[in-house]
Amino acid sequence: MRRFSVFTLLYLAAAICLTAIAFKQPDSTPSLKKTLLVNAGLLYLFALLSTFRFWHQAVLNSQRRLREQPGWRQKLTAIAPGLIIAVTIVSCIFTVLTDRQTTDVIPQAVSGLTVILLCVEWLFTRHQI
Repeated sequence: MRRFSVFTLLYLAAAICLTAIAFKQPDSTPSLKKTLLVNAGLLYLFALLSTFRFWHQAVLNSQRRLREQPGWRQKLTAIAPGLIIAVTIVSCIFTVLTDRQTTDVIPQAVSGLTVILLCVEWLFTRHQI
């Protein structure tokens, strides 16, 4: 049985937006279009995978295995997604503030969005135990 979650919709919405941006911008460079379409494809793939039970079970199983590990590894794994999200957001903000070329900033921001969505889903699924 497939499960649709909020994250499935978020992945789909982000992928649709990226695809629309890639096809509707006539003056964008080919490398920018390629980056947008690759990230949209990854988001479509994550949306599809998030409907299957094994996607959530893998996170839950890793959480159960983690309880058998030493305490420092448990703490590191607990704060790692938050650190990844924070570093991604800070680096995107720093890049936007220092770089005036939009075409250079968009690929990094799009990749950051994909990483942030994955980490948030992982955190959400992990705390459902």
